[in-house]
Amino acid sequence: MEDEALHQLQHEQSKLLDKIDELRTIGVGGLVELPQLIVCGNQSSGKSSVLEAISRVRFPVKSNVCTRFATEVILRRNPSSKIKVSIEPGSSRKKEQERLNLRSFTHDEFSNNNDLKFLIERAKERMGITESSDSGFSDDVLKVEISGPDKPELTMVDLPGLYYSTSQDQGPQGIKTVHDLTEKYMRNSRSIILAVISAKADYHVQRVLNIAERLDPNRERTLGVVTHPDIPDANSEEEQTYLQFIKNEKIPLRLGWHALRNRPFETQKSSDDARDETEKTFFNQGRWTSLPRECVGIDSLRRRLSSILLKHIRRNLPNLIADIQEKVSDREQKLFKLGPARPTLQQQKGFLLNISGNFERITGQALNGLYTDEFFGGLDDTTSEPDFRRLRAVIRNLNEGFADTMAHRGSLRKIIEPHDHGIYPAISNNHVRRHVLEREISDQARTNRGIELPGSANQFLVGNLFRDQSKPWEGLAKDHLMQAWESARYFVILVLRHFADDHTCSLLIGTVIESELEKLKQALFDKLAELTAYTKRGHPLPVGKSFLTQIQKARSERQLQLLKGKLSQFSKHDGESGYTTKDIEQATLALESSRDEFAAAEIIDQMQAYYETVIVTFVDNVATLGIENSLLDPLQRIFTCQVINNMEDDQVRELATEPSYIREERDRLMSELAKLQAGLRTLNIFNIQMPSLGGRPLSSMFLVFSSENQKLTTK
Repeated sequence: MEDEALHQLQHEQSKLLDKIDELRTIGVGGLVELPQLIVCGNQSSGKSSVLEAISRVRFPVKSNVCTRFATEVILRRNPSSKIKVSIEPGSSRKKEQERLNLRSFTHDEFSNNNDLKFLIERAKERMGITESSDSGFSDDVLKVEISGPDKPELTMVDLPGLYYSTSQDQGPQGIKTVHDLTEKYMRNSRSIILAVISAKADYHVQRVLNIAERLDPNRERTLGVVTHPDIPDANSEEEQTYLQFIKNEKIPLRLGWHALRNRPFETQKSSDDARDETEKTFFNQGRWTSLPRECVGIDSLRRRLSSILLKHIRRNLPNLIADIQEKVSDREQKLFKLGPARPTLQQQKGFLLNISGNFERITGQALNGLYTDEFFGGLDDTTSEPDFRRLRAVIRNLNEGFADTMAHRGSLRKIIEPHDHGIYPAISNNHVRRHVLEREISDQARTNRGIELPGSANQFLVGNLFRDQSKPWEGLAKDHLMQAWESARYFVILVLRHFADDHTCSLLIGTVIESELEKLKQALFDKLAELTAYTKRGHPLPVGKSFLTQIQKARSERQLQLLKGKLSQFSKHDGESGYTTKDIEQATLALESSRDEFAAAEIIDQMQAYYETVIVTFVDNVATLGIENSLLDPLQRIFTCQVINNMEDDQVRELATEPSYIREERDRLMSELAKLQAGLRTLNIFNIQMPSLGGRPLSSMFLVFSSENQKLTTK
């Protein structure tokens, strides 16, 4: 039963690794970070020996191949032995013919391990890397697929070895290139880092650990491998240092450490079984016997790497699928903006009609506050900042802010009543006490006496005082209208950017939209001039009961406050709790005797009552006659299907003819979309959504590999 479970595990593991490899083959790896196991370390650190021990295939140790490009080693269990070598072109290969030439290099007719060096040399020639050429490093990937009955289920990417001194074959530019290539692979959060260090050299000078720690600060993706453990003298301090590494004491790693004994040069021709037996003998002597057996030797490393990679891929599958889906949506959205190819006039007009139709639809929804289209985003997209996509909400907030601004800053001077002195202890330039204003009005009333009866308000002075008080209205209203116009303009740009590519969007805004928006702005200013014209020159002509209510309220409050002030001047006798009738009569007479100031107080009361009545109407008119009638209503008609139909053919061509770089961009996006969609189809077998029943299902589609007991279990 246990053998059957292990066989099933190997089958599932092989299938999963094959799917990830398929994603790399179809090019998804260049668009989305894929789970992988990367092998990195200094030159001469024993990387090739590690690969050789794991795969039981002799890699060319002395060849420059290890310093020129990355090698993807794919190991699969199969009854028959086979080696296949191919080339995956890098992103720097732009010419399609060049990419096809590299992909056409495929050799799988060899089964002898000794043939690998020959195949790799042939691949180097195809990539243009030779011993005599100064071709540097390549971002092409050499794929070596090895299958056989004794092979583990494993995929690794072998990176060029890090080096820090130059030679005739390795120049200073290569130092940076290899370092950047290593960092690029390590930076992938889905990479398991197999960091190889050699016990032949001080670990401080082997920078692979420094690079790994910087790009994997939590040390959760790094597995350390110590090679050449037989080089330090037995019981020496150097041996003790590397024993501490393998015990995970020197530099603790979540995945731990492992030790391998490399094949000495004099035993290069010995068999793989002899190599493994020699390694077992070494780790069964001296202080090496103190190490757990799962941390030493090639057999345990094969099992360990297979388990780590399998778990890592399964753990990353949901996020990987989500990333691919996100990339698919992004490419689809960009292709939607570009639209289909449009070489003919009819296709070009159809392209513009599609944009204008969407503009009409979205603008109508925005003005009606129906934010159902994906353009408006979801509820989670709301922030404290204004979302100009939701235009109706923005305009309402602006109108409410305008009403508050007019209430607080609409009057030129704030009149402070006598009973408000405690509220305004310090008087600023835009504040005036009522008794001071009354003196000003009294002086003006004497100078401007007309035919009004004594004690009556001079209507000319009421109008002048109102016009003086309402001077800030026009400036505040203009600022408000400009904010509303700019919000509408930004909304229009957002809509066009959503439905058109940048090139078309710029042309539409520059040649069609901007001029229409300028017309709307001028219409707003014309409406404002109309609304403020009468307040600048006309006489107060209130209509309705609102003015009468305001004036009566103002008179009553003023008379009451004056009466209270006069009554406070009368002293009370002991035991008296109120004022007598005589006190009230005397106070009233005192009030009547103070009315000899040509009705200055009445003028102020009438002005204030008229101001409070008219400001409400003005604010409403700015919001309705100005913003609604002169901006928002015509906004829906600035770019309609009728506008497109009325265009001359030359203008349609000017707006919709696509330049060559747009066609190239469409081809690139379509190619990437095809790769991503193929990647999703590849992973569909692992993306079966289980129904949510409120509890944990009895079993799931994914199998979990337990490294502790090497058995197949289900979650």
